[in-house]
Amino acid sequence: MRAIRSDNGGEFRKSRFENFCRDLGLEHQFSSPYTPPQNGVVERKNRTLVEMARTMLDEHRTPRRFWAEAVNTAYYIANRIFLRAFLGKTSYELRFGRQPSVKHLRAFGCRCFVLKKAGHLDKFESRCLDGIFLGYTSNSRAFRVWILEAKQVVETCEVSFDETMPYTTPAFEISGDDEEGTPIFEDEEGVVDVGDVGATAPAAAPAPSATSSDDEGGPLSTTSSSLPRQQAQAEVGPAEDAGEVTSEIVPSRQVQRDQPPHRMIGDIHPRVTRSSVNSLAFFSHSAYVASFEPRNVSHALSDPNWVNAMHEELENFERNHVWDLVEPPPNCRPIGTKWVFKNKQGEDGMVVRNKARLVARGFVEGGDRL
Repeated sequence: MRAIRSDNGGEFRKSRFENFCRDLGLEHQFSSPYTPPQNGVVERKNRTLVEMARTMLDEHRTPRRFWAEAVNTAYYIANRIFLRAFLGKTSYELRFGRQPSVKHLRAFGCRCFVLKKAGHLDKFESRCLDGIFLGYTSNSRAFRVWILEAKQVVETCEVSFDETMPYTTPAFEISGDDEEGTPIFEDEEGVVDVGDVGATAPAAAPAPSATSSDDEGGPLSTTSSSLPRQQAQAEVGPAEDAGEVTSEIVPSRQVQRDQPPHRMIGDIHPRVTRSSVNSLAFFSHSAYVASFEPRNVSHALSDPNWVNAMHEELENFERNHVWDLVEPPPNCRPIGTKWVFKNKQGEDGMVVRNKARLVARGFVEGGDRL
């Protein structure tokens, strides 16, 4: 490595970082201010990591305060699966000279169970602790797990994962932990969007969140705050005071998920559920397919659905010009054909299509056969 290129951010112009580059003989290059295309490689890599981290957080509705763990897991995976251009090798293979193992990779945010190693356990006491998988360690062969009961991160290799069933309710909400919408940065707290208003009302003091109960000084503990909906509106000041500028009440921009029945339009009682829609679609589709597979052509001709499937196969032959009818050579017997019938099933095991295929009897080829 000969040079390092970065943008003109203040974090890169500190004397400590300059001394570090100078000691290693590295040239520190800067791009022009507010010109991301000059540092396109880094910007694209940063976008890749952010998109991977966002997807991992959204998969199991992991709280946003674990964004750093998600980014660390993203670059850990990227170094082992993404191939370098023109070289056809991963970054891990270029560094260590061998292909990486990916059999230990797990789904970020999935439920896991850590072995409890307390000295005195009751005979019927649980031998595991419920946790959430948060990534991999950098200096050992272990996993990073967030223990829901203790609300702290532990590094262990004695852990079992459950990646099969998705959550209907996130484990964080079950344990009373932070919700998904917790702001990532501290400066996002206490910000009130009042729209395009001429005068701005004083912001109310943020109320402490009742959902975060992490211990102070923990590895990933954060204190979040939320503003009630009433505090997001600017209060109307007294109009009697001379020279005082007042502002109108600004309605909240938050969307209420559960609306009261008297505010809904139309009749809310007759509802179409997913199960009824699936049943209706199943019965309407079953009227156009046969549920059995014919034993021979005579059996297939007895059902109109299989007759339609055979007509579809012959129409495909005619449309694609599969063959041309010609006179056979002398002293040769043409190879015959055979109908093959098969039902195509969906994910639920139900028949979704009747497939009829006309194939040549290639097993009789040879001798005077042609």
